[in-house]
Amino acid sequence: MAQGLRRSKRYGVGKEIGGAVYIHRRYEDVLGEVVAEAKERLPAGFEYQVVKYDARSGNVSFIESPDFDEADEPAVGEVVTVKPDGTVRRRRAADDPEIYHHKWLFVRDDYEGFDVEESRERSRAWTGLEGVDRTRIGRRSYWEREVVPRIGGSGQKD
Repeated sequence: MAQGLRRSKRYGVGKEIGGAVYIHRRYEDVLGEVVAEAKERLPAGFEYQVVKYDARSGNVSFIESPDFDEADEPAVGEVVTVKPDGTVRRRRAADDPEIYHHKWLFVRDDYEGFDVEESRERSRAWTGLEGVDRTRIGRRSYWEREVVPRIGGSGQKD
């Protein structure tokens, strides 16, 4: 594993950040009925790759990440958040998108959309770097300018 990174202990899959868990849609069933109910409120035709569940607020977000399988650090696209009271909020993708790191945490080892071990290796490569401003790595522009040149590759797959 990359420097202590572990998939969610509660769900067996997913990346936990700040009390929320991020999971690839293939595994969304581990989150239970809360996701199934929230999905009923999605706009028709909305495509998503990632589900975020915040157990504290009860919010469920469905997140577009069309390059999830192709990019080393996939971009966050449009987000639809469903609150426990049924209200829906839609947020457009940013011009300088947020990106996901450690995408292997979002899936299980059996996931076939990308090479899970290669993604783990990518995590190992950059988490060992010194001088990386971890408060800024969530934006593609900073990541590609300051980190990618130090670990190789473009961050994007063709």
